[in-house]
Amino acid sequence: MNRLNRRAFLGTVARAGAATVAFASLPAWARRALAAPPGLIVRNDWPEHLETSLASLGRAYITPNDTFFVRNHLLPPAIDTAAWRLEIAGLVNAPYSLSLAELRTLDQSEAVHTLECAGNGRALMQLPSTSGTQWERGAVGNAAWGGVRLATLLERAGVKPEAKHVWFEAADRDPLPTAPVFLRSIPIEKAMDDTLLAHRMNGVALPQAHGAPLRAIVPGWYGMASAKWVTKIRLEAAPSDNHFMAKGYRYAYPGEDPATAAPVETLRVKSVITRPLEGARVPGGKLRVQGFAWAGASGVRVVEISTDGGAHWQPAGFMGDNHPLAWRGWATQVPIERGATLTLMARASDNAGEAQPMVARANAGGYGNNSIQVVKVHALG
Repeated sequence: MNRLNRRAFLGTVARAGAATVAFASLPAWARRALAAPPGLIVRNDWPEHLETSLASLGRAYITPNDTFFVRNHLLPPAIDTAAWRLEIAGLVNAPYSLSLAELRTLDQSEAVHTLECAGNGRALMQLPSTSGTQWERGAVGNAAWGGVRLATLLERAGVKPEAKHVWFEAADRDPLPTAPVFLRSIPIEKAMDDTLLAHRMNGVALPQAHGAPLRAIVPGWYGMASAKWVTKIRLEAAPSDNHFMAKGYRYAYPGEDPATAAPVETLRVKSVITRPLEGARVPGGKLRVQGFAWAGASGVRVVEISTDGGAHWQPAGFMGDNHPLAWRGWATQVPIERGATLTLMARASDNAGEAQPMVARANAGGYGNNSIQVVKVHALG
């Protein structure tokens, strides 16, 4: 279909409204054109996998809702917020449910946390093949999440001594009835510590694409733990045996048994350069280099920059806000001669002594790629 016909077709769809045309039946180019707002890169269109561009990511410490990456495992559900209820069940003394309005009457909390998709960087990992979404560097974002501490709801229900894991059941479903539902669980210790049930994002009601009316936020863990569209919280003695727990999200390294592979859980220390961008043409003299760095519970200790292939490193300075389990902004200046080509590298280290590797160890799922980023720029002559 030529460009003119595409434009006319999209205009017809826009005038007719979303209900007139089944989105899944549209050709791939049309789905991408309709689905991708500015600042986002479509990695998969149905269900949506939208990556934030590095240019957009670098504009602010808080990632705006409309450019925050989107990762859906199944099709987003249509939820009647007025009829929605959250159920607390399983190994509790007093099971109960509550509406969104009732949830809002409880003590509210707000915290800034960074979410990163476990597959962020998969496209950059040295893998022979993988079926996962080919994310580059922008499946990450930082937001202010508002809601109720999970501990508040569990304490109200009364946790039985044998309860060791909290299961999140969600409303999203696959069109195929035989496909597994998405279900995650976390240890009771993490649930009672800092896990949040969020109904607000950056000061407004949680957007549908990000899990409205309610999602879990599990700080310091990869994003798949922060289940969207939560409808039920169940306490059990064992971790979930759901497909996305028992078989998915495992660090299956070459030569190792996937069945016994370690689960993907806490964030690995990582940094990203958001300025300058790859291939940028910059003035000679002093070049400002900046970006963000994040880690799990240990927090980021230092970010260092190299301009000589990693032979020498100089520390960058932190800037802006500092919240536990949120990324840190960092910046520095490096010299660049007119007409020269400069190769930049950024390396973050955390307070537990872990540092970004030059190349992360590849695993079958392409998870946890925290390899050092390399950016090449050219100075004007």
